[in-house]
Order: sequence, then structure tokens, then C-alpha cells
Amino acid sequence: MKQLFTLLLLVGTLNGFSAIHTVSNTPSTLAQFNTIQAAVTAAAGGDTIYVHGSPNPYAAFTQSSKQLTIIGPGWAPDKNLPFTAQVLGFTVTGATCANSEYQGLVIAGNSTITINNAKPDNLRFIRNHFVNGSISINQANTTYTGYLFEGNIFDNASVDANGTSTYQNFIFQNNSFFENGTVRDGNFNGFSNSINVLFNHNLWYGAGSGVRNIATSNNNRFLTFVNNIFVRRNASSSISSSTYNNNITFYPAGSAAPAIPWTANSNVDGGGNVDNQDPQMANQAAVNAGTASSISDFTIVAGPANNTGS
Repeated sequence: MKQLFTLLLLVGTLNGFSAIHTVSNTPSTLAQFNTIQAAVTAAAGGDTIYVHGSPNPYAAFTQSSKQLTIIGPGWAPDKNLPFTAQVLGFTVTGATCANSEYQGLVIAGNSTITINNAKPDNLRFIRNHFVNGSISINQANTTYTGYLFEGNIFDNASVDANGTSTYQNFIFQNNSFFENGTVRDGNFNGFSNSINVLFNHNLWYGAGSGVRNIATSNNNRFLTFVNNIFVRRNASSSISSSTYNNNITFYPAGSAAPAIPWTANSNVDGGGNVDNQDPQMANQAAVNAGTASSISDFTIVAGPANNTGS
């Protein structure tokens, strides 16, 4: 009992160092603040901010020199009033913003997340929906370290790096990248100097009969692609000196097949890659048709990816 009491006291003490703040811009929902900026300004480093879903977008905000966790309800809340927390972009500036985390937000309206001067490391973006915008991590002549992008939807959206900077220990996993070609051609660019930049278990797909790139015209080098699926997307254009393991490409009827990515541009075939075979996901028909959906079932039910990979 004494040990249990000591443990509970320790947990209570640790929790006492951080606070929780709530935000809603809807009068019918009670919260401490009606703008995210007001909550960010009032918060101390280590605090958590919960943003309520709302029919009204939240204005852009700036997070300066403090580590925060900002959480929204996700892109498809399972409740009677499934409002999301749409945010019109934000700026993160200052090295002491390191280890901040952003979850369950919808970044809409062609908005941009800007990682500004005195760059922070170890930022985490989890289960967000990026719509027609970008994440700008492109301060020149800088080394960015330890970023995680997990479970996000990139809907005609991109992650923009700077060709003069170095990107180290970046992980992109379990994301879906959709393009219809009307906003941009490619979901990331500028990763020219990469060290341990991993793309793992992601899906790239798009609309129309044309084959679009997964990266823009800027050269992207020294990347690692493991267990990804590329449907009607060109994974060889503008990517060089990169390694591919256990990936699948597929070009449905009516779409042209580009160069095999692991044999182009001095890329490395690390083994287990499959070219132009149907991945046979549960909602493969919608993927082949280029139908964007935030709640599609991408479960592998059969085919070359079933019980394989690493």
C-alpha cells in the first residue's frame, strides 16, 4: 500500500506541471477560449489544448517558443454532430517549440503550416487532414531532426522542404496521399539532403487517367520507401539515389505506366518490390477510380500485399 500511495503521489505531482485548455468558437459549446491563439498565448510549455469541432473555421495562430500538444476531434468524428476543427493554418517558431504535437485537426482553405525561424525539432503530426495546403519546413541552411507524420490525409497537399537544408530522422507512416492534379503535382519536395528519411506503409493515389508524380520537380534524394502502395502515381520522377523495399505499383486500365521506380535515377531495388499488380485493398475500386475519401477502407484483403512486406 505504501508503494501504491507513493506511485499515485508521483503521478499526481507529474500531472501537476501541465494544464489543459479548451477552445470553441461556437457559443453553444462551453470552453475557456474562443480562439486557438488565445489558448496558445495563455498556455505554458508542456500544456495541452483541446479544440472543439465547429461549423466555423478557426483563425490561424502562432505558437512561439513553447512546447504544446494541440488536439482536435479528427477528420470524421463518429458522433451526432460530426464537426471537425478546421484551422486556417498556423506558424511554429522557436527552438523551444520542440516536441510539440498536433492531432486531429483539419488544415483547410489552401492554408499553410509554417515552421519558422529558430527551428524546432521532434514535431509530430498525427491523424490530421491537410486540404489543398502545405507544411513548409524550408528555412534555408538548417538541419531539421526527428519529425513524425503518422495517420494523416494529404488531400492535394504537400510537405515542402528546402534544398539547402538537411532533413534527418523523418518518418512518414500510415498516411494517404491523394492528388487530382488541380492544385499541385506531388506531395513533397526539396528533400535533397536526407538522412534516415523513411516512407513506410503509405498509399499514394489520384484521379484521372494520367499518371502524376508523388514528388515535385525538385530533386529528392537518399530516401527509403518500405511497404508503400502507388496507384496511378509516378514514384520514379524526381526521386534519385533512394532505396525501395516491398513496395507495390499499380496502373489501372486506361492509365499509362511510368518507369519502374526502383530501377530509375540510380535508385536501389532492395528486394520484395512488385510492379503493376492490383494491391486488392477493401476499397480498391474507389482507389482505382481516384475517389478521395477520408473514411475509405484501405485494408489489404488479398493479393501481393497480403501477409507480406516487413
